[in-house]
Amino acid sequence: MRKGQVVMLEEAVSTQDAAIEHALQVGDVCWTSRQTGGRGRRGKTWSSEGGVAVTVVLNEATPHLPIAVAALLAARLNHLIPKHHVGIKWPNDLYVEGKKLVGILIEQRRDRCLVGVGVNVESAPLPSATALHDLGAEIGEASKSEIASLVADAVIESSQLDENTAVTHWSSRDILVGTQQRIQSGKRVVSGIVRHIDPCHNLILQTEEGIVECEAATSTVINPC
Repeated sequence: MRKGQVVMLEEAVSTQDAAIEHALQVGDVCWTSRQTGGRGRRGKTWSSEGGVAVTVVLNEATPHLPIAVAALLAARLNHLIPKHHVGIKWPNDLYVEGKKLVGILIEQRRDRCLVGVGVNVESAPLPSATALHDLGAEIGEASKSEIASLVADAVIESSQLDENTAVTHWSSRDILVGTQQRIQSGKRVVSGIVRHIDPCHNLILQTEEGIVECEAATSTVINPC
């Protein structure tokens, strides 16, 4: 799949919504450095202040697409900050040294899959976040445009990865295995040490009561890693 037209917006409420409003088609990209109503996973907000927000239009989301996007994007961004390790917090947030660098949101809208990516470039919007500039990346006048292009290329390429390849690359950057976490799994909250993650299917916790399996589709981490 080749990248189609690229629409740069001075401002957008959400690049996901803008992609629909501009009737973007598969392979098209829209991005902005000023997003006023960005969304994250499970109803959370995402601020693009100091960064870029990018949406890439694909045909349809495969079950492993979130894993593939996170793995490939982490590798590409790591080239910009080689002294650091870009890790993945299940399922697809990118972290460096315990602080969030990238958020990913994938939505299916009728016949289009919208892959939204927010990257902190020049500065981080929250103390719990970090930015490429903070991590030593050289940020020039054209950098936001270059980062948007890097993101778009990574998303399009990741859509071609098979599940086994995506999981292998994702697992090499996992930052949760071996750590104590609280997981919202359906209607219950489970605390324990993460023993294993199959990112497309489940997460295994060692709790005081024993081994607990949390399904990927209905679970999320609810405390900082």
